Amino acid sequence: MTVKSAEAIHLTRSLTSRQGNLLVWFVRNAQKRWRGRRIMMIARVFPRKTTATPIDDYAFVGEPGLFIPDDITEIHVSVAFTWDIPLAEKLALIWSRFAPIKIGGPAYNDKGDTFTAGMYLKKGDVITSRGCNNNCWFCLVPKREGKLRELPITEGNNLQDNNILGCSEGHIKAVFEMLSHQKHVTLTGGLEARLFKPWHVKLLEKAKVERAYFAYDTPDDLPPLIEASKILKESPWYRWRKCGCYVLIGFPNDTIDKAKERLETTLKLGYSPFAMFYRDPNGNQNKTKDWAKFQRQWIRPQIINATRKKLGL
Repeated sequence: MTVKSAEAIHLTRSLTSRQGNLLVWFVRNAQKRWRGRRIMMIARVFPRKTTATPIDDYAFVGEPGLFIPDDITEIHVSVAFTWDIPLAEKLALIWSRFAPIKIGGPAYNDKGDTFTAGMYLKKGDVITSRGCNNNCWFCLVPKREGKLRELPITEGNNLQDNNILGCSEGHIKAVFEMLSHQKHVTLTGGLEARLFKPWHVKLLEKAKVERAYFAYDTPDDLPPLIEASKILKESPWYRWRKCGCYVLIGFPNDTIDKAKERLETTLKLGYSPFAMFYRDPNGNQNKTKDWAKFQRQWIRPQIINATRKKLGL
């Protein structure tokens, strides 16, 4: 059963205020039913707000507020980080008075066999593959999600895949075809320099990607980054600000001097470095005041640009 909103407006004009409110309530609830069955209205609860957290009316961060939709049929507590598990389980208990609870997410080793746009990531963020075939010592993705596998492609402008270049050529081209129809395209999931080829940069051009990220996590990453920079600089698409590079710092036995050398090397190669401080599987960081100050210098675009000028780049 459906009632057009225009008809509802017309009818409410001839009714009392109370009758009109009742009719609006009836219309809203009727539109959420089909053949007598109520549509599942799933609320999602997150322990912390990030740049990827959804912002719709059924997405919540932390404890319940004053206004909670009365048509929630199920609540999912989504946990990305293991160090948020204690808080997430507390939230699950608090929210359980509103509807049945499910708790899960990457922190619970959810392999992510499906992806629903806008469900656990904000609208625009998209994942078209899960897992990774690499086994980097610092990364939990292979342990949680397993080997790389491709998913159905959904619309979005911020690609979050762990290793899109590890996918088949057909899948990669299909993903970038989708991206070419979007605005303000970014690839925050990262591109593996070892797999980067000249035909990939053509896809960046076609999709008008505003920013793509590579990674410098281990010494083995440097030679591929050098080769990738050569390919990038031959493209009219290339600008150093468009080519971000995550640089891992603060891991065991790392020093500020060593980290500085890696970050400056990244800058000299023509990338825009972004310092990522190492966190162990339990969420612990050995971030002293000196390390924190150093990291700030390598995540702020204005400071990085000033450093670039000092290096004569």
